[in-house]
Amino acid sequence: MSRIAITGAAGTMASSLRPRLRALGHDLVLIDIASPAEPVGDNETFHQLSVTEIDGLPEALVGTDVVIHLAGYPRERPWDDIVATNIRGGYNILEAGRSADVTRFLLASSVHAVGYTPIAEAGDIPVFPPRPDTLYGVGKVALEALGSAYADRYGMTVVSARILNFAPAPTSERGLGFWFSPDDFCRLAIAVLNLKSPGHHIVWGVSRNARGVVSLDAGEAIGFFPVDDAEAFAASIDQSMRVGYPTVLGGPFVDDAHPMGVNWS
Repeated sequence: MSRIAITGAAGTMASSLRPRLRALGHDLVLIDIASPAEPVGDNETFHQLSVTEIDGLPEALVGTDVVIHLAGYPRERPWDDIVATNIRGGYNILEAGRSADVTRFLLASSVHAVGYTPIAEAGDIPVFPPRPDTLYGVGKVALEALGSAYADRYGMTVVSARILNFAPAPTSERGLGFWFSPDDFCRLAIAVLNLKSPGHHIVWGVSRNARGVVSLDAGEAIGFFPVDDAEAFAASIDQSMRVGYPTVLGGPFVDDAHPMGVNWS
């Protein structure tokens, strides 16, 4: 089986991914500044490292077949924090991977890289230009650009996944169209592991929701075929109250309660 490195290994997404990849027989290299809540298993190695510094990262990545880069702030922060962690961290992991001869990367981008795109237009084409809704979104645009540069310059295979709403289950009416299930996340990781086409590929991190608002074509082009549908949870979600989010992909990230460039609680 393969050796897979995961940055941000103590985070929510990585915590859901670890047992699924282990069940498939893969060896995992876990990288984070914090120790994972779940004990490190027999086929896992933990490196307590920050992606804000490149020291130690190349050595940790030697022998890995793919890097799944999840480290970084998951929401809005002041600009210096975004630069230091989300942008420089992306550069450091790509550069460390290049030094360690890693050729495949899955980068956790976000719907907020295109948050000002109207939902009504989102399903028309598989991939569209950046329209970030926050500095956090700007950081994800920069991460995609870094992935593109490294893919073209060094012949790497880099997939940037614009993740919508990752959660164990959808919790709102909006989530019925935006949900990205843990099992489908694992399917995406395996698709990237098996991908033979070099270059930079932008796909949606989203499940096959009946109420989906984006095209799945770009993901299917790289072998990612999501299975789960949020509609299975529709009966348990109160849809009587219309939240009134803006009609853009970024949703509440563009409203007055979420000012740009501050530390959201």
